[in-house]
Amino acid sequence: MLLGNTLNRMIFWELVRVFLLALCGLTGLFLLAGLLQQANQMGLSPAQVVAVIPLFVPSTLPYTVPATVLFAVCVVYGRLAHDNEVVAVRAAGVHLLTILRPALLLGALTAAGTAALYHTVIPRSQQLLAEEVLQDPEGVLYNALRRDKCLRHPTFPYALFVKDVQGRRLVDVVIKKRARLVHPDTKEEKYVPGYESVARAREARLRVDLAEKKLYVDPDRLVVYDDSLRGATEQNGAFPMDLPANLTAADARGRTIALTWDDLGPRADELRAEQREANDRREQLRAEGARVADPEARAKYQAQEDSLKVQAGNLGRQVRAVEAEYYLRPALAVGCLVFAVLGGPVGIWANRADYLSTFVICFLPAVFVYYPLLLAGSNMGKDGRLPLGLGCWLANIVMGAAGVVLVWRLLRR
Repeated sequence: MLLGNTLNRMIFWELVRVFLLALCGLTGLFLLAGLLQQANQMGLSPAQVVAVIPLFVPSTLPYTVPATVLFAVCVVYGRLAHDNEVVAVRAAGVHLLTILRPALLLGALTAAGTAALYHTVIPRSQQLLAEEVLQDPEGVLYNALRRDKCLRHPTFPYALFVKDVQGRRLVDVVIKKRARLVHPDTKEEKYVPGYESVARAREARLRVDLAEKKLYVDPDRLVVYDDSLRGATEQNGAFPMDLPANLTAADARGRTIALTWDDLGPRADELRAEQREANDRREQLRAEGARVADPEARAKYQAQEDSLKVQAGNLGRQVRAVEAEYYLRPALAVGCLVFAVLGGPVGIWANRADYLSTFVICFLPAVFVYYPLLLAGSNMGKDGRLPLGLGCWLANIVMGAAGVVLVWRLLRR
């Protein structure tokens, strides 16, 4: 058994104690940073922030647990080495691999726990988080406008500015349509600095239609300034605009992190079917356009074909993002075991008993290597520059190899 003697049981429970203390502190820091970002992005009220805290915790654990395992192992084994207990164990004829078993057990248990979280708990908590936040999408928008006096989002084609928010009434509203640049070859659109048109109203109210994914601004009287119209025009009806993606519950539940393990396959199949449909439609338009003699009509066919090409490319990237979850989730879980293997020999060689020294010597360098490799490798895999499995497991391969070499050198010492 891994904990077949008193020494190993003592080491294991010391590991558990340090691990739990460090996990609470590190998760709290991650939780604070994540909640601040989410609250700022979504315009959450204090009551909403408090309500989503339990739902936000699970998604932070796959990143805090591996780093905490590394920290706990380095602290405990560094303390053993500093108190000369490692020397005493070797003098008693006990193989050093024996005292590393508690670290391996901790790494295996945390890896299994992280994998279980990623199977269902984290996706389900993300779904509940989206439902909780988007119960009142209009309230989210009013809160954001009340705090920032503006509403902007990378996927939002408009910028909305207000002078004041009084209850559910917007005062002195300015709506600016962002300028777009169309790529001449791919026809892909991106937003650039500047605005195409500006609209203004003295008062307005917001109305969200989740079924149509539309945001309506109901003004008292809307005046639109547009260069193409060479002047100002009045518009008395509601001003419609596409709802930002982060305020659509269906889109939020469709994010890869909100997909359970069993949902990954059907979602990937659904995206592949949409991609095939776009490619088939594109081939059909190409054939129809080739039979058209009118240059203007052919240009319209070409524009539709280019649009479908962009759509198929986006769907392909979404497919790879979903497929990457099959590799990325197990890789993050196994990272706990990798850090347990790495932390033992580094802690013993560091020969430090205090938390700060261990933090600087091992924790910071390892984290600054592991997570950048994880992000870079997974992104390269999703972009097709690396095999998907290799990209997602690159950080574990590098750090695991380093850990095995260090253990081998320790045992030979």
